[in-house]
Amino acid sequence: MLHKSLLAALAAGLALEVVASPVVARDGAVKREVPSTHALHERHAPHWGRKWVKRAKVPSDAMLPMRIGLKQSNLEAGHDKLMDLSNPESPNYGKHLSAQEVIDFFAPHDSSVDAVRNWLHDAGIAANRITLSANKQWIQFDATAGEVEDLLFADFYVWEHSDGGSDMSTESYHIPAKIQEHVDYVTPGTRLRSRQHAAKEKKMKRSFKNDVRPFITKLPVFPEPNSTTCSLYVTAECTRAQYNIPKGSTKFPGNELGIFESLDDHYSKKDLDVFFKTLYPDLKVPTGTYPEERLIDGAIGAIETPSPIYPLVVGLESSLDLDSAWPLIWPQNTVMYQTDDEYYEYTYDFTGFWNTFLDAIDGSYCNFAAFGEKGNCDKPECLDPTYPDHNPGGYTGKLQCGVYKPTNVISISYGGGEADLPDYYMKRQCAEWLKLALQGTTTVISSGDSGVGDAEYCPIKADGSEVFYPDFASSCPYVLSVGSTEWDRFSNATAEKPYEKLNEVATARFPSGGGFSNIFPVPLYQALHVETYVDTVGRTLPFSSYSQFPRDGDFSHIKKGVYNRLGRAYPDVGAVGDRQLVFGGGDWYLIGGTSLSAPVWGAVLTLINEERLKAHKPTLGFVNPVLYAHPEVFNDVTVGSNPGCNSTGFKASKGWDPVTGLGSPNFAKLSKLLASI
Repeated sequence: MLHKSLLAALAAGLALEVVASPVVARDGAVKREVPSTHALHERHAPHWGRKWVKRAKVPSDAMLPMRIGLKQSNLEAGHDKLMDLSNPESPNYGKHLSAQEVIDFFAPHDSSVDAVRNWLHDAGIAANRITLSANKQWIQFDATAGEVEDLLFADFYVWEHSDGGSDMSTESYHIPAKIQEHVDYVTPGTRLRSRQHAAKEKKMKRSFKNDVRPFITKLPVFPEPNSTTCSLYVTAECTRAQYNIPKGSTKFPGNELGIFESLDDHYSKKDLDVFFKTLYPDLKVPTGTYPEERLIDGAIGAIETPSPIYPLVVGLESSLDLDSAWPLIWPQNTVMYQTDDEYYEYTYDFTGFWNTFLDAIDGSYCNFAAFGEKGNCDKPECLDPTYPDHNPGGYTGKLQCGVYKPTNVISISYGGGEADLPDYYMKRQCAEWLKLALQGTTTVISSGDSGVGDAEYCPIKADGSEVFYPDFASSCPYVLSVGSTEWDRFSNATAEKPYEKLNEVATARFPSGGGFSNIFPVPLYQALHVETYVDTVGRTLPFSSYSQFPRDGDFSHIKKGVYNRLGRAYPDVGAVGDRQLVFGGGDWYLIGGTSLSAPVWGAVLTLINEERLKAHKPTLGFVNPVLYAHPEVFNDVTVGSNPGCNSTGFKASKGWDPVTGLGSPNFAKLSKLLASI
């Protein structure tokens, strides 16, 4: 875009011309009086002044690509709509919306489009210069800086960040008060975005790539597990026995379990054949049974698919997801959503996450405008893969939008830190998880394996001490976040019994991720449970809370406390998360992580959807409100904690806690409840 060329000129040390005028200040700013008909719409965040310095005035003849984001008519109403569809007492329970109905529900009113068009026309922007996006979410036009400044009663400057990066913005802008209700944001506007600090880049790569690091123990040979070894080797039979899960028996079309994979993690077809034949011969899974691959933007699924440039290796994350969930739901099948071409997968030359996946399963998301952002991110702090990709081995087709349908349940064993992405990026994504929930999709996400936060990366507050480091997207209130547990024998002094009941506690080899969001407020469906924990167990903890929402990962104004007691709390539930027997790359492993817990819950909900479909009922969709209303259908986990950020972390307790949530599934009770509504 043209304003990027302007920033490049500044970086190269070129002089920026300021057009002389008798009505401009020394720096070129026009002295304007804001009329009474206009109101302040946005201004710089106060903390930006600590790292940003105003440099040069933008020349009045510089051409700016302007976008005006229109307020979607029902972003707030969407939450209420979802709660209604998810309430068994409502006559609308289970009446999920179609993709088109969701688009129509959130589209701005025609009156908003007309109001903004009329304002621009009255200000001298001709109608033939103005375009409207297909989903009616934003208005675009090109204008000189002088025109924009007169329109917005603003002055645009190039600003320089302490890291050497630069951006263009105005300190504030004004629009007519009568159209404020129609306008979400204007860009370029007040937002300033720097390039990534080296440390931040390191943190981002840790958050999404290195967080996908299941805890691994390689076994010398196949361990010959049996009914007495469930405390040592977790298999599907063990999971069925501990959670009272029956064997799967049906496979309704369209109810396949969706599994998300990324970051150069691939499964092996050969491994799957050996896995089923060796460990589950009773399932009689035919050789050659593999997940349906829904490959996004040039992605490669199985390692047997040749890659001419980049080496492919078996990823134990993919092996763990398939090996833990598929035997539980068989004969139902799985769908693998694999994202991004091998250039991006191998080099990890991006900092955002999930957007290309969401683009592929919801075409409207490609141009979805909300929270001051439209489409995929092209800024360093949240850079998404860009297509066509002309790098070696890149996918040269167009960005794939709406090419696949979302499955009824999608299991995601990936996550990152809230403090590592801009608030607007995560809020826009969370709104998309809401839209998918409205369509009846249940999104199950692992809560992370670093407790309240990896000590090496925890943010710093005003006094230089650490605060907790919540996980995203577990912190979005429209996903089901899953923490981890382990199964131990109650006593090693007695002989093992076949499929004996084991003692379920929070995982000890790694701490289950859990905590409170700094971006999203606590939803009503969990508020009572969270308040009870904070007011009882919370008072016994050796640390305190704060009650505010830091902006864009800036904790410099937090004076005391380490977690936000007003934030959405996670995880919602728990499940076994260690010692799963997995076959990958020709070897047997014991693997742990909430990356195991999430697909177990994905399998549980898929089985219950099978029951509902057999009874001609709609699929579950958003289950969180029902689950929180019925804690009696869980195995309450009361032992353990999730240390991190140089603290003891939270303690597991009776009822909901930010270590294992409401607990693990008691399938007999859970399925009876969910099949009956």
